[in-house]
Amino acid sequence: MPYIGRAPSASITKLEDADQDTKIQVEESSDEDTIRFDIAGAEDFTMTANTLTALSGSTIKTNTIAETTGASGVTVDGMIIKDGGLTIASGKTLAVASGGAITNSGTATGFGMDSESAYAGVLEANATFVDQAIFGPSVDGQAWNGKWSVASLFSSLMLVTIETDTTDTQVNIWDLTEVSSSAPSTTPLGTVTLSGDATPTSVAACMGYIIVGSEDGISIIDPHSGSWAERTVGWPKSLSTSTVPALHDNDIKCVAAGLSNQPAFDPRTGGGMPSFGVNYGTGTKNGALIKEDGNVWDITGDGNNSTPGVGIHGGRLFLGYSSSQFRATSPIHTVTADQSVNPPNLLVYASGSTPYNIAGATDRFSGAGKLIALASGEGLGLNFGANSLAPINLQTQNNASITRAYNSGYYTDSVKGIWLANSTTADRSPLANTLTENGTVTEAAVESGAELNGYSGFSTSNYLSRAYDADFDFGTGDFHTSMWVKVTSSASYETFIQKLKTNLAGGFWVRTEITTGRVEFYINDGSSEGGASGTGKDITDSVWHKIDCWRSGSDCYIFIDGVQDHTFSSSKNVSNGTAILHIGLQTDGTNHPADNSSISLVRLSATAPSVTQVRQMYDAEKPMFVASAECLLQSGSTDAVLDVDVDPLTGKVLVTQTDAITIFDGLAVDSKPTVNSGLSEKGKLWGDLRAEQNDANVYVTAPAVDQRQVNEMVRGLASDLPQGVDLSKAKAWCIYDGTGSFGIMASYNIKSVTDNGTGDYTFTFAIPFLVYDDSATNKPTYSVALSSYTVATMIREAKSTYANVTVLDTSWNPYDSAMVSIVCFGELENE
Repeated sequence: MPYIGRAPSASITKLEDADQDTKIQVEESSDEDTIRFDIAGAEDFTMTANTLTALSGSTIKTNTIAETTGASGVTVDGMIIKDGGLTIASGKTLAVASGGAITNSGTATGFGMDSESAYAGVLEANATFVDQAIFGPSVDGQAWNGKWSVASLFSSLMLVTIETDTTDTQVNIWDLTEVSSSAPSTTPLGTVTLSGDATPTSVAACMGYIIVGSEDGISIIDPHSGSWAERTVGWPKSLSTSTVPALHDNDIKCVAAGLSNQPAFDPRTGGGMPSFGVNYGTGTKNGALIKEDGNVWDITGDGNNSTPGVGIHGGRLFLGYSSSQFRATSPIHTVTADQSVNPPNLLVYASGSTPYNIAGATDRFSGAGKLIALASGEGLGLNFGANSLAPINLQTQNNASITRAYNSGYYTDSVKGIWLANSTTADRSPLANTLTENGTVTEAAVESGAELNGYSGFSTSNYLSRAYDADFDFGTGDFHTSMWVKVTSSASYETFIQKLKTNLAGGFWVRTEITTGRVEFYINDGSSEGGASGTGKDITDSVWHKIDCWRSGSDCYIFIDGVQDHTFSSSKNVSNGTAILHIGLQTDGTNHPADNSSISLVRLSATAPSVTQVRQMYDAEKPMFVASAECLLQSGSTDAVLDVDVDPLTGKVLVTQTDAITIFDGLAVDSKPTVNSGLSEKGKLWGDLRAEQNDANVYVTAPAVDQRQVNEMVRGLASDLPQGVDLSKAKAWCIYDGTGSFGIMASYNIKSVTDNGTGDYTFTFAIPFLVYDDSATNKPTYSVALSSYTVATMIREAKSTYANVTVLDTSWNPYDSAMVSIVCFGELENE
């Protein structure tokens, strides 16, 4: 029978079988408590605190898994456990049950390595890189099918770089999704050499098609035939002055790639066919639109080819028309001929007039959503609000200019003055309406450590003024004034801005009301006043507030912090040949100084903003008014901006200068990445991934993968965007019998139809559309040429509550047809 009891030694207890060759032995010692397992005369296992050891030659078996112990450690069905840690063999899975967790007890987990971890590193080190672009299905929002599906070529996010050896151009395509040991892959997905292209200038890409500009024209590279290669036949293809179609000139300064609003189908990719743009360096044309249909349409500017900036954004081609103007074509899908005169849509004047953006030729362009960024030798320009479908309306855009010295904030079209932007007297608008400092006005940071300054210390002796100036004679027309103020109290009126005669007649003013601290906006024609005080907000709380006061038609508004505070009606004439402008003191020179106020970023224009614009201005400017806020260019030596890139994921703007990389969020600095090496040259942004080109290398830094974000991206790709017009998404439609026999045959969201005469109808919506501009001088007009007496429409007016439609015959005469059809897309007021 087995023996149970204490062995002769007091420190050992055994449980044995009859012949004592199989036993469990419990040992107690001063060093360690141990349990030993002997089976058939061999010691197979030992147990100490928290540890089970399988000795050499022993095996742990379960129903499905076998483990063996050897010199390399314990192997468990593809998992190896040894001193160095746990290794999961290829094809095996480590599963953590629901509710379980992997806990890091040190500073590094070892998990998240490679594809899940953040990474940073140099892709290639040399000083001959020229330009770069981020592209791929993730950027296009659509997977590429066909040959692109070959596993050895696939990547959802890539970087293309171009470099020169003074003889040829080398094009490299890098995989931004591949990472090893916390560094990006330094092996290109593909490399293409463009022989003889000695001076490459720029690169862009869309739907896998890469366009490279050089002194020899453009080259198109893609992988859609099975490998990365130059495409010289079919469409798109490489072009020069000797190809069909032909370029106007081979000297290409800048290139662009993108989709029109209605791109043609591309069977190679299963998506839209891109269009391209170029900016010529010489010749009599400024640039060209290379359309998806195989046509090259030249664009004539002022002929000096001084502005290399070009881009495709919102279905339009943007390019420099001259050294002082940046323009956009009509929507690409509507362009059918050379642009022999000015492209129809002015985006911004670089200098000398309004809408003003930045005083210099636009060298680089980038756009995403409704935000456009322009780089010049004089600074950074931002434009917000250009509509991609309707003709570009300058009145619906906000502009901003930023240098090392000042940030203008956003301002509207026809700006007449931008004051108190880090200068007591300077006007940052192109009109140079400089103020006079009377006495001494105090200048200090708006908050501790902030780069933006505010102005205070106003009194009857200390204020700012400007003598009569016809620029401020707005008559009975629209005008807008905007400013930021911080008021501690209001025992009397606090005068912010006032344009009146010295007897306080003939002009307008904005100030706080006595005792209530509400904003007061009045208009005076010299004989009577029209105006009102705000009805809600008291701003005397020592907090910075944005005030917007404007007149549109006869409607006048007071907005505080982007929200309406009051509205009233006034059509009084504010023009007066002797009116003067004061900031900080009433124009009589003796009353109501803003002695309890600080003022910053005062702007005055002859354009009424929309409610949406006012809200956008406030949201973008507010981050400048907090402690330590930075809002200026961060170079230590220059205002010149070499490159800009608007991130389509976040709307942030990456600004590249020789010695500084700055990321703006709105009008404030979000972050300042350190230049990896030497002098910076180019930069691209994709979410938190950033690609940098400097004079020593190409460098990439990327965040750890967020699996939820990846899943959403995949879902987006599966939706097969971009899509064409989807009639199921129409917000209103109607089929109407134009003879009057039956009236409305069928409709959706149509309240009624009024027959105004031959071929003239008004369709009234049951639920109005939301529109951003409804002024009489800015209504889009569309026309359709007819080849027979078929029904066509021309939208001549666009109201939020109705649409007027004119039906024309082939001679463009009003025509009553049997049927009229109207389909309307947009955003309804209740959405």
